[in-house]
Formats: sequence, C-alpha cells, structure tokens
Amino acid sequence: MRYGILTAALALGGACALGAAVLVTADAGDPVKGSAAPTATYSTGPKEKNVKPVAKGSDRAKAATKQSKDALAAAGLTIPEGWHPAQIRAERHEDRPVTVVRYEQDTTRDLGGEHITTVVDAEGTLYGYTRMTVAGAKTPVPADDEARKTAFGWLRDFAPEHADGLSVQWVDQHDEEVRDKAGAAHTVSGAKVKTHHENGLYTWMIVDGDGEIITYERDVRWDGAANRRATQMWLHDKWIAAREGSGPQPPSPYAQA
Repeated sequence: MRYGILTAALALGGACALGAAVLVTADAGDPVKGSAAPTATYSTGPKEKNVKPVAKGSDRAKAATKQSKDALAAAGLTIPEGWHPAQIRAERHEDRPVTVVRYEQDTTRDLGGEHITTVVDAEGTLYGYTRMTVAGAKTPVPADDEARKTAFGWLRDFAPEHADGLSVQWVDQHDEEVRDKAGAAHTVSGAKVKTHHENGLYTWMIVDGDGEIITYERDVRWDGAANRRATQMWLHDKWIAAREGSGPQPPSPYAQA
C-alpha cells in the first residue's frame, strides 16, 4: 500500500479471473495484501446455471447496447472499432436491475480472454466498467498522486455528485491477467484508487500509465461477517465461471457466486 488510510472492512476491488490459468490478485480485505491466491482452471464454455441472457439481435439487445455505449460516452470512454457484444445479460447490482454488456473482438464469449464489460442500470448509471486487453498490458503504472488526480478528474466530469461523497482509502498497484488468442497470459497493471463513500459503500478506479481508466466500480458492499465482497461481480470472469457452474467458488474476498 502506498497511500492513505486503511479501514477495517474494505471491499474487493476487482480481482479478475482471466484465462485457463487464473491469477487472483490480493486487495483490500485479503488476508495478505499483494500475495496471489492459488490458481484455478475452469471451462470457458457457456453453462445454463444462473444465466439470464438477452437474445442477440433482439430489440432489447440493441437497446441495451445503445444504453451501454451512451453511458460510456458520458464517461468519456469508447468501445474500439471492430469490437462487438459477445454477451448481454439482465442481472442485478445489489437490488438494482442492471444490464451487463460484454464486448469482444469475436461475437462468441471467451471467459478469460480480452473483453470490455459494462454494468448499467435503466437510468443510464454506469456501475461497472473494465477494459482487459493485451494492448493494455504494455502501459506503465502511474505514480500515486498522478493516478489519484486522474481518477477524480475523470469521475467529477460525469458523476460529480458521486465523486463529492468519496474519500480516498489508499492508492496501490493492481495487476490482473488476460490471455491472448494463442493462450499466452499478459499482465495488465494500473494504479488503483480505492475510495469509500459517505453512504458506506465502496468505489474504485484503476488508472494506467497513459492516463486511461482500466476499471471502475461503484456502490460495492462489503460483508464483514463473511469477510467477502457482498455485491455481485459482473466484471470478473472467475466469479462468473463459478456462478455459471464452469468453475469453483473463488475464496474470500470474492463474493459468494
């Protein structure tokens, strides 16, 4: 940890299960910060358990994709040319209905591979965003102060009322893995700005060396009794695999799938 004040209960900030060989990064709330949990293997094939897909090509899918891109545009984020919705699903963020749109370069979902995913509610609020790409593995990690300034400057541009309620807990390097089409793993690194909202929930932003936002999650609840994140984890492939039945339940601090 390189910045700020630790609190007793901090939510998981985006350990992402990526690839057939999955690296789990430690985060606030982990038993040992900075250490990696054991790897796990899971099937990337779609399962029937706990899946609520929106039919591809349907009016609902088109509306969900537009809403996702509109939310990204409001946040100054975009989907690269040539990326397509590989899966759209109707889910919940806590008790709030949301639509999860996962973009990939192919139209078939590949858990563990490159993806850009958004979590948006019916009002267009962006609750989650992540950009896990091989290209993102080539950028350096910014300094703490730079990351903090970039993260809050970005958030205040499109959600000032939310940013005003946040206090920084810490800033630290955050590493995740994504695999390419050949199956090789690449490490995506950034500086994670972990914050606590006055409403008791957590928000974080991960910034890369180019000043780009890698990951954003807001309104995340921590279950202190279970020593796990309580809020669903639609940006995180290992958790999704466990929920769908194609992988094991991740250990704490992952949410219960």
